[in-house]
Amino acid sequence: MKLGEVGIFAAKRLPQGRYAGKLAGEGAVKLGQDCVRGLLNHAVWPSPSNLIWGMARSHTQGMNPGRTIALGAGLPVNVPATTVNMACGSSLQALIYSTLILQGGAVGPVVAGGSEAMSDTPYLLPGLRRGYQMGHRDLPDVMIQDGLRCPISGLLMGETIERLAARYGVTREESDAFSKRSHQRASSADFSKEILLHARLASDECVRPEISSGVLASLRPVFSEDGQITAGNASALSDGAAAVLLARISEAEGTAPLARILGWSEAAVDPLDMGEAPVPAVRHLLAEHGLVTRDIDLWEINEAFAAQVLVCAAQLNLDSEKLNVAGGGVALGHPIGASGVRIVVTLIHQLRNRGGGLGVATLGIGGGLGLALLIEVRV
Repeated sequence: MKLGEVGIFAAKRLPQGRYAGKLAGEGAVKLGQDCVRGLLNHAVWPSPSNLIWGMARSHTQGMNPGRTIALGAGLPVNVPATTVNMACGSSLQALIYSTLILQGGAVGPVVAGGSEAMSDTPYLLPGLRRGYQMGHRDLPDVMIQDGLRCPISGLLMGETIERLAARYGVTREESDAFSKRSHQRASSADFSKEILLHARLASDECVRPEISSGVLASLRPVFSEDGQITAGNASALSDGAAAVLLARISEAEGTAPLARILGWSEAAVDPLDMGEAPVPAVRHLLAEHGLVTRDIDLWEINEAFAAQVLVCAAQLNLDSEKLNVAGGGVALGHPIGASGVRIVVTLIHQLRNRGGGLGVATLGIGGGLGLALLIEVRV
């Protein structure tokens, strides 16, 4: 099957909750079930034949959370389900795997997405199974041990971005200005076509339209006294879920897709350089399709850190007016397992709002990985 013959026929997400906010206590499985159920309520399709789900912090969420999500959302018991953990790239990789099985002949449609409840990540008691005798014990935080710290480099994600920013000369002022713009764009964006109603939260909880340059400048660096990364220019810890419905366009019986999947690419770099992994992923993707940067109408680079996006945008020579036009993770939050599909959902609807065109969604992933997806929207 040729690329472009798999389409996205529904694309939705939940409003994203602040860490310890209104979605706290729901859990990633419940958020996933709510999102899938809402997605299918907006899709004129037969029941999906498969579900592939991203989740990066699955502790306490049971074995293979994707299966629990599928059945809890009302899918028949004979529908298989798989859970993917690729850190920040989990749900985007789920989308790619879904496309691959459809290209391989699997019966559609397929649900792909991801969810994360960062408010509900637990603490661990290593060694308790063998019994404690005497002395103090550590209580590792899953959020950090299995999420924010790279086990290869030993550094927190933010520490790797401090190195990246220093190497490329990104200043604190530039990062703060980018963050302010992210909140401004998110507060004025039209998300009505992508956000599902949720009983506990009506809109994205982390967005601060009133944020000022003065407030951002007053925040202390998190990782070192002379660093630049603060709580204001890094993505907000958050809870959320996003999902898409994919199928072969030839089997759509006259229903036009919201978007066509034209291709994707993966890249791997030194784990210390994970923040710039989107650059080789995007360059390979564009070269593979005979495209250049100016051919792309809109870009979504996941905003894990403002400095990271600025580094990638500079290397790719991106037009800021085409980049993250509805804000990003700095304002909206970055629920790790959901963010890959979340940026695709936003990209689709923003392209549709602007009359269609080509779009690229890309992420840097802990461990030194990058993913990039190319889509086309025809309106």
